[in-house]
Amino acid sequence: SCRLHKQKFMKQLILNRNEIVQGPPPKVLEALRNFKLEHANFYLDDYYHSILIPKISEIFGISEEQVIISYGEEDFFRTIFDELDAKKDSVLTHQFHYTYYKKYLDFKEIHLHTFGMEEKNGSFVFDIEDCVRQYQKTNPKILLLTSSNNPTGNSLSVEELEKLLKNITVETLVVVDEAYWGFDEQYNQQAFLSLLSKYPNLVFLRSFSKLYALAGLRIGFALCGVNVKNLLKYQNRYLGLSRILEEVAIVALESVDYYKKLSVEIIGDRESFINEVRNFKNFQPFSSKANFVLLRIANNAVAERLRGALQKEEVVVSKFVDENFLRVSVGEKELTGKFLKLLKEIDRMD
Repeated sequence: SCRLHKQKFMKQLILNRNEIVQGPPPKVLEALRNFKLEHANFYLDDYYHSILIPKISEIFGISEEQVIISYGEEDFFRTIFDELDAKKDSVLTHQFHYTYYKKYLDFKEIHLHTFGMEEKNGSFVFDIEDCVRQYQKTNPKILLLTSSNNPTGNSLSVEELEKLLKNITVETLVVVDEAYWGFDEQYNQQAFLSLLSKYPNLVFLRSFSKLYALAGLRIGFALCGVNVKNLLKYQNRYLGLSRILEEVAIVALESVDYYKKLSVEIIGDRESFINEVRNFKNFQPFSSKANFVLLRIANNAVAERLRGALQKEEVVVSKFVDENFLRVSVGEKELTGKFLKLLKEIDRMD
């Protein structure tokens, strides 16, 4: 399998941002190599044009007007956050969430409210009742849900999402960030997509950065309810998106068998890692539907030993997300095995 070049920092290979080290399929690399010069020289035909949007529309069975493409999910988040008014608007999300949300909202001076999460049967879960309470209390402009969630790894069920949607007004934009789509073997895509026809204010975000192994190219897309563009005052890009990105994304979307196999491999690696760590006394793994696993570390002393050990590692696949919580990127047996060996050594010290 192909390996993408990775970022080097302090003579370490940093692989803790949940990228896919196995890389994309050969057909994607072939599309990059064979990109036509005339596609670099000229805009796409006509205005507001895209070759990727019709492909996404076909695959997901929604109209082209319900598709938005972007330079990664970050580009889309900037679009929705930049529409907010700091004097009156706010965002509601869950307790443990992707740090970018707060960083950018703080920059825009937009208040971020949170609802609770709970621990049940070795997994984090969203407190749906608290979400409804906090929504009614804060009246946010955007409800932002991440499934599978970074950093906790838990996912939102169709039933939970619809329960929330029934309690939310159509003036509120409901964003489900599915950047980690593809690592939940029980995910029912058709059931989720069917909600788009019932709730005009709902949008699902997808990324090519995780399962599709194209993080460096920055491609994302949104599957929208019929009123989402109106809520965002959104207009399609006048001169289109990058032609090479659109061509590569289409090839990736068509490489179904490759990504199914890759997904199975990563899920297997994740579950093996979780099962091994469950035998340790100082590290508690949480169930995950992503390509990472959240670990709780028993105490500060163990955490400090681990921090010291990580500084000596050539390859770093873990990241502290709190004093005693560690997020571990999984997806390749060799790297996961080496990190597992390190955890085992530290666990035995106590």
